[in-house]
Amino acid sequence: MAKSKIALGINLRMNKISGNSGYGKYYPEVDRQQTLSLRGFAQHMVDHGSRWNRGELESVLYQITECLPELIAQGVPVQLGNLGTFYPTAKVAKNAAVSTIEEMDGLNPNTLVQGIRIRFKPDASKEDNLCGPAFKNSCSLELRNIVDTEKVTVEGKIRTVQTLLPISTAVAQTRADGGSAPSTGGNTGGNTGGNTGGNGGGNNGGDDMQI
Repeated sequence: MAKSKIALGINLRMNKISGNSGYGKYYPEVDRQQTLSLRGFAQHMVDHGSRWNRGELESVLYQITECLPELIAQGVPVQLGNLGTFYPTAKVAKNAAVSTIEEMDGLNPNTLVQGIRIRFKPDASKEDNLCGPAFKNSCSLELRNIVDTEKVTVEGKIRTVQTLLPISTAVAQTRADGGSAPSTGGNTGGNTGGNTGGNGGGNNGGDDMQI
């Protein structure tokens, strides 16, 4: 785990579900950065003082991406050190319950299972606890933007665009307007600030991650 902490941005998004108890209130979500490629991850490891060069690390990581799904497809969970464990679960098909033992004779499991999911359970040991509240202690949280999504027409096609309004700007506008809510039409499309080489992960609160 890196000793220096690069801020993890936290955005706020308004609940727009009419009739919901939280309607009109703002809830936190992680300001996810651009997903890092396998090559970029290998380079990151080199930059952190790895004894191997990027090509060697990239080769090992690529081998992991091939072997890990192969083992999970055989029902073998894979623990990657203190990171956590990858394991399979079944997505049950609708109305897939078997009522009697007699029905199991000659039963095709493909009629019961709609899909196989790869899940990830972070390490929860006392030394390397990567679950929810404990992992939060490894992060340095920074409040950043009010995030919103809007539908816009581009070249005749309707697209969903994300807009970001810095919270400091929103607060200043609200005070200047006498308390009325500002428009969220800030920066369009992307993320802001922080580690631009970050991953796409959110806060899973200690639950298993579905892949």
